This record gives sequence, structure tokens and C-alpha cells, in this order.
Amino acid sequence: MLVSPTAAATSIEQQTIRDLRSILPQIETLNDGYVLRWLRAKGGRFDETAESLRKHVTFRTAWHLDKIHQWTPPECLEKYCGYGLLGDTEGRPILMSLLGNVDVEGLLRSVASLDYIKFSLAAIEKGMKLCEQKALESGRPFEQMTLVFDLENITSAHFSCKQFASSFTTLVSLFQDHYPMVLRKILIIRAPEMARIAYASITAILQDPITRLVEMPSESDWKWSLAQIVNLEAWPMYWGGNLVENGDPKCPSRIKYGGGAVDESYFVDPKKAMADYDQLTTVYAGDKHLIQIKVKRPSRISWTYMTDEDDIGFEIHYDKTGACDKLTEMETVYPYIRLECTNVPITGHLDVTDLGNYVLEFDNYYSWFSAKQLRYNIEIEDL
Repeated sequence: MLVSPTAAATSIEQQTIRDLRSILPQIETLNDGYVLRWLRAKGGRFDETAESLRKHVTFRTAWHLDKIHQWTPPECLEKYCGYGLLGDTEGRPILMSLLGNVDVEGLLRSVASLDYIKFSLAAIEKGMKLCEQKALESGRPFEQMTLVFDLENITSAHFSCKQFASSFTTLVSLFQDHYPMVLRKILIIRAPEMARIAYASITAILQDPITRLVEMPSESDWKWSLAQIVNLEAWPMYWGGNLVENGDPKCPSRIKYGGGAVDESYFVDPKKAMADYDQLTTVYAGDKHLIQIKVKRPSRISWTYMTDEDDIGFEIHYDKTGACDKLTEMETVYPYIRLECTNVPITGHLDVTDLGNYVLEFDNYYSWFSAKQLRYNIEIEDL
């Protein structure tokens, strides 16, 4: 007998959640519904759930996701990225992403790939908060949302822009790893033939639970597909509903339409982006560049880096003994992320209170042939 994904926790699941909390004090801020979602996503397997939750909390801390509502995104993202949060017939959130309307080449000449990804995660986090509110109303342990990609105006640049392809792939990977069972459905509307071909080519990176959720109706049927899940009277006319706002079928107070070519005034000149830097090094193909920092008091570790070509991986490890010389045996405190950083530098920070040895890793181990010229600044400040 199939059980609804959002059904109440069984007595066995409730006990498992208590057991998880006993060995993972770091999940104390996550409510039971949040933990249950992970437990069910992992098929009830205790060890796998515990390890995944441990990594997830590290990720949330490193990316400051619990405070992301306080983050001010770059103006360019707010102006040119279209998105909005609406509701389905039962009041569950629908996240609209107007991906086809984005000038991806101009955008990634103007903002760091990290900020584009973070902007997308911020929208997901907003949807998650609405899911939590809906769960309180419905009495279910957790609720799920729908993701709608509108590909109107999509161009070949979305598929040929290397920086965008890399950033979008990273975003998909992060979503799959850290937001299990968040979605009820993924609806891709107004998808031209080239988008369908592109989707077929990326299914290799999609996990089976995600591919089962994807629906891509024909260009003549997408309004019908939306009508099955929304209240048309409260849905913008531009997307097949009956709602008009001051004569505007797009209802701009509900959805940021974005769109248009990014103004060149936002473009970053890569040659001037890091005119002042502390270090310049070459990270050869198949190699890593490591920086050791001994932290003697609570500190903020800040970094800025960029390469002359392509992407590079970044990760931070921690060893409280100061004696470990193997990265694989150290604790990961900033999870591995591989980002394009040729046009715009990557900037970030991590607040650390545990004293000991920290190792910042720049990774080009995955590259077979390409050496990366790396510029970076590292700063340590007392908290």
C-alpha cells in the first residue's frame, strides 16, 4: 500500500528521529518534519540519514542559509532574474522561474556564479518557509512545493554559454543533495524543441526521484497542465489564469518578470576585478593548492579568488589536533564547490570558533590537461 510522502510519522519514524537527535546535536534547530523528510528520502536508513544530515548542516552553515533572508543580492540579479511565489489549489507554494527570460551571458559577466546560485537557493528557502507555514495549517509533518520553469524567450545562449551551463549544473547538484522531497512536481512550460533536446542531454546528472517529477507539456498544452494545479481566478492571465493587476496580465507585484539584455554598466572587467591580490599561483592539472591557517582565537576567514580561465574547486578542512596531514581524515567545514570564476571573482567567508588547523584547498585535480592561474586574497580577522 502506497503511503503519501507527507503522511504523519509512524512510531518507528518518531523513534528514529529521536535517535538521530541523540547523535547529531547540530540538528537541534531542524524541526521533526524537516528531519522526517530526510529520513524518508533515504528510505529510513539510519546511518545514511545521519551522514547526509551532518553534511547538510555543514552546508547550511557554510552558505549562511539560516540567515539568507538578511542577504542583499546584487542589484543585477534582482533586476534581471524573473521569479515569483504563487500558490496551488490547496495553498501550497509554486515557485515560478522565468529562466528563458534571463540574459545568461550578460548576467554572468556581471555577478559571481556563486551569487547566482545563492540567489536561486534563496528563492527555494522562501518556498520552504511557506511550506512550513502550510504544514502548520494542514497538520501534516511537512509540505511540498511545485517548481515551474517558464522557457519563453529561451535562446541558444542558454545552452552554449559555458559559465551558465556550469553554474546551472552546480545548482542542480546542490538542490538534489540538500533539498530531498521538497518538490511535488517540476513543470517545464513553453519549451521549444532545442530545450527538449537539452533536457534529454542532462538527465544523466539527474537523480531518479527528480526525473519522476518532471512534466514537459507541449507548447499547446502547457496552460491545460497549469490549470490542473492552480485556481485560475487567482492565477495571472499571462500564465493562463484570469487575474489581472491594474490592467497588467503579468501581475508584477506577484512575479518579478525580469528579462531584457543586462546593461553593460553592470559588466565586470576581469582584468580589473582583482587588480590588487596577495598571491598568484599556477594550479597544475591533476594538482591542488593548499593554504594552512592556524586559528588561535575565534576568527573570520575571508577569501576572494578568480582564475584566468575556467573553474576551480574550493573546500575548507579542519583538524583540531594540528597533527593530521591527510585531508581525507580532516573534518570538512566548508563543503567542496567547483565554480566558474573567470569573469567575476568569488568572495566568501566562514566564521570559526573551534581552534586548530584549517586548510583551504584549491582543487584542479579533476582537470586532465588545463593548468589554472589563480589569484587570491585570504584575510583572518578576530570575531
